[in-house]
Amino acid sequence: MKSIFKHNWIPLYLFPFLGGLLYASAFPIKGMPSFALGAIIGMGLLLSTLTFHSSEHDKRTLKGEILSVLAFSLGYNLLGYYWIPELLKVFGGLHAPFNYMVGWMFTLIITPHLIFFVLLKRLITKLSLKRATILANDEKRLLSFAILLTILEYIIPQQFPAHMAHPWLWLAPYLGPVKFFGAPLYSFVSFALALFIAFFMQTKRVTKLPLIVFSVTLVLGFFFPLSKTSSDSGESIKLRLVQGNIGNDLKIHSEQGLQLALSEVVQIYSGLSKKENGFEADLTIWPETSYPRLLRSKSLKEMPSSTPYEFKSIIHQTNSELYVGGYDLSDRRNDFYFETQYNAAFFFNSKMELADVYRKRILIPFGESLPFGPLNQTLAKMIQNISFFARGERFPLFSTKNGHNFNTAICYEILFSNFIRSYFNANEELPDFIINITNDSWYGNTSEPLQHLFLSHWRALEFDTPVVRVTNTGITSVLHEDGSESERLEYHTKGTLDITLPIRETKEKTFFQIVGFYGMFMIWIGLFAFLVLIRKRKTSS
Repeated sequence: MKSIFKHNWIPLYLFPFLGGLLYASAFPIKGMPSFALGAIIGMGLLLSTLTFHSSEHDKRTLKGEILSVLAFSLGYNLLGYYWIPELLKVFGGLHAPFNYMVGWMFTLIITPHLIFFVLLKRLITKLSLKRATILANDEKRLLSFAILLTILEYIIPQQFPAHMAHPWLWLAPYLGPVKFFGAPLYSFVSFALALFIAFFMQTKRVTKLPLIVFSVTLVLGFFFPLSKTSSDSGESIKLRLVQGNIGNDLKIHSEQGLQLALSEVVQIYSGLSKKENGFEADLTIWPETSYPRLLRSKSLKEMPSSTPYEFKSIIHQTNSELYVGGYDLSDRRNDFYFETQYNAAFFFNSKMELADVYRKRILIPFGESLPFGPLNQTLAKMIQNISFFARGERFPLFSTKNGHNFNTAICYEILFSNFIRSYFNANEELPDFIINITNDSWYGNTSEPLQHLFLSHWRALEFDTPVVRVTNTGITSVLHEDGSESERLEYHTKGTLDITLPIRETKEKTFFQIVGFYGMFMIWIGLFAFLVLIRKRKTSS
């Protein structure tokens, strides 16, 4: 590595670029097999081009290390997020070559935590030049930087958080510790292994700590595997998951109020909901923004008779309660539709009344809102291709006629474990399942639906609760607590998926729900204590 730092600039940017490609390969890519170890090896290639010891501090500049991170992000972006240009074309009306140019610019923001890591790493390394610190010991140095990388990965916002932990899903159900420490544990182990690779490439020496941490995590997973709810208790709920496969043109025209388009969308979902095949659903679920007519939850609650006729007909004919993604009118009024609507989910009970509504709380930047705070309202007057939704405030817990509880997440909300944890802790009772309604039609025939489902599955593992995913164009399925999945409605398929979901008799909070990310500090304190103990024994002997 010394010759690389001094004379050859190509590996300094080629290694990270290849690392980014490998990192992306660890996640589902349409048309190619996933490489589960790609994230660890790819991150190791990037970290091998960064300096970690005070004696190497002057071998690379800050600018050079940031360029290495951007090279990594470019490879990661080109393979992992190749669907962004398609989104810009379909959703934003931006065509080639401009959609590709803008898509490549996302390289600058896809891995912000790594930029922060370089800045903090160099600051810590600079301070260590003046006096002996934790960086003086190989194990403590690697442990410290693995902790820093893990913390930054979870506290720095990412629009599509594909973390180091997530490829471990391929090892399910042998992931028992996830209920105690969540995905952050597996991110930490992965970063430790990536630093092990980088350390070996730089020094040709082997440090045992990352291998010990990996081995312990692996053994615990195999001895305490995850399990899903069985049907032994006899308690279950029958769900009808409806996938309309509504194309973007038809969807937009229906939401603009064009009567033929509106009627066609409603007829498709109503017809699928009423499908007769001997299955008597307790709850029928439509995906995100599937109902094109604007609703007003306040009026629906004040006047139960105003429930849309289509909903009454479905509930009356099928004796099934109904959960529908749609648009909820807010109390705000203006001429340019700034926060006048909510992206919402409506629950109509067996009495054909609106029982409750959930309004989406995490809005997608540049799709459902802008991230510029007080400037958003001014910018909304000039930008036409963004839906400026109002932000929801409540965490409702829904209850079916049979007493089965569920909470919900709309679209990308399911990707944020801290958000789901806040939802769980906002209610005294635990849900029997989570409903995740979404619309991935904007991404075209790409890998995004596969990746969205893959990342969503971690919420089922962390909270020991199945996730019921219902989408407009696919993929619709149930993600179980042990890492398994029900049968699917594949992408671009119109139909229904009828599922009998077992219900657990007694529900308990997972340790991760109780302590969240803070549980990791218990592990880190224990590891440092272990290193101190080992050092004392070596000194005494």
